[in-house]
Amino acid sequence: MKKFLILLMVLVAATTHLFAQSRTDMDQTVNRFQTLYNNDQTADIHAMFSDRIKTLLPADKNKEAMTQLNQQAGKLTSYSFAKQEQGLSWYKANFEKATLFLIVSLDKDKKMEAFRFLPYKDETAASGAKSNISYKSAGGELYGTVLLPEGDKAVPVVLIIAGSGPTDRNGNQDAVKTNNFSMLADSLRKAGIASVRYDKRGVGESASALKDESKLLFDDMVNDACGFVKMLKADKRFSAIYILGHSEGSLVGMIAATREPVAGYISVSGLAERADKIIVRQIAAQSEGLSLKAAFMLDSLTKGQVIHDADPSLSSLFRPSVQPYIKSWLKYEPKEVIKKLTIPVLLLQGTTDIQVPTDEAEKLKEAYPDATLRIIKGMNHVLKQAPENREQNMATYNSPTLPLSAGLSPAIVTFVKSTTK
Repeated sequence: MKKFLILLMVLVAATTHLFAQSRTDMDQTVNRFQTLYNNDQTADIHAMFSDRIKTLLPADKNKEAMTQLNQQAGKLTSYSFAKQEQGLSWYKANFEKATLFLIVSLDKDKKMEAFRFLPYKDETAASGAKSNISYKSAGGELYGTVLLPEGDKAVPVVLIIAGSGPTDRNGNQDAVKTNNFSMLADSLRKAGIASVRYDKRGVGESASALKDESKLLFDDMVNDACGFVKMLKADKRFSAIYILGHSEGSLVGMIAATREPVAGYISVSGLAERADKIIVRQIAAQSEGLSLKAAFMLDSLTKGQVIHDADPSLSSLFRPSVQPYIKSWLKYEPKEVIKKLTIPVLLLQGTTDIQVPTDEAEKLKEAYPDATLRIIKGMNHVLKQAPENREQNMATYNSPTLPLSAGLSPAIVTFVKSTTK
């Protein structure tokens, strides 16, 4: 079996052009592969590949590889979805003589853009009980990951809510690879605390839950968080529910905590002021002229107006399809929302965060004096240890193996354990 695995691993390299695909599309692709493979229809399997894969794996080589797979592993008897990482979907593939990981992704035409087999490894044995979770939102199914510590007693669980943009459950985007949320979940597991993290609408495995960006509102994100909280409350594996929101997710989680009673709320790199003030400040760091234009447009959106002629340099931020979301977001001012809470609150902020300054956390503390404030020296916006130098700081945004800032996990663990009844 070893010789075969080495062959398949070098035949198809990892793709650099991944497109968000729905779980349904992926399942249908794997199901079709199973049918064709078991019926020795190698030409039809080859037709499922993208042009890039066809170049790497010509028809004759594909036939040879499939024949070799059949001889050594037998027929594909069943498969099950295992996880999604960085745009790749992993399936546990049960053959007659072996169990492998089948790793696939699709291009925009739903052709296989990645196709790879690896030895199967039961990750739950090494990392606690890891399983999938899903919530049927108004927009569609949202998919996430549950990570449990060892043992069968009910434990506290932290719902981790990602920040702005297409950030997935692991803390990654197309241009950002940090694995910060998956690292945080594992550190909580080691401390005896469970976690749930999920892909937001339009992101990762939940891509199909956002069919029209122009229909998305900030409250949709809040409703999704509330939906997960309700599910966790009904789950007997969990003794207490905590909400943790990062960056924009801080406000999402904060509002959710006012609507669904939980044991505690944790804000990481969260804003106190309304979002438009921070956006203008961030743009000003690059261009004072653009920041003035952005301030004018944000003021217009706050008043309910529509922007028709955004500066080309700001068009991605103020594109028509995202303006309804921004309007609904600007209705909320975090330092006012937090006053509505009556639960333990932990505020975490790093000193080298180039996106959110420490005074935002201090303002939240002023608004909610009973909150515990922890300023973590050297932690940046993606929760890694980083210097103040902007270029070096930004380099950590693509350092997926760089550990979390040392002060982050202990602060969360101490808070949860000290407030769990």
